[in-house]
Amino acid sequence: MSTPDPGLQPERTLLAWRRTALGLIANGVLLLASGHGTSDVRTGLGIVVLVLSLSCWAAVSAVYRRTGGAAVHALGHDRVVRIAAGLVLVVGLFDLYAVITR
Repeated sequence: MSTPDPGLQPERTLLAWRRTALGLIANGVLLLASGHGTSDVRTGLGIVVLVLSLSCWAAVSAVYRRTGGAAVHALGHDRVVRIAAGLVLVVGLFDLYAVITR
């Protein structure tokens, strides 16, 4: 019996993770811009968000390159999804803080 052809599924998964990281990067940049020269807390939160989102981008890209796209399905593992959801929640709370204290 032959193995099924994954088609473009690995690329779609990689792009979905990259879109998530790109959205988080945009949030980090906006936090940095809103806190530049006015709020050390916002600047610090922006740096934290940028570091976490760039780490997410790098980790996903490394898994994809290392496995040639074969193990990208592992990025859908429950633990990874929970970590990503937690990261998005934390960034949302940072953004809420920035809006409330504006």
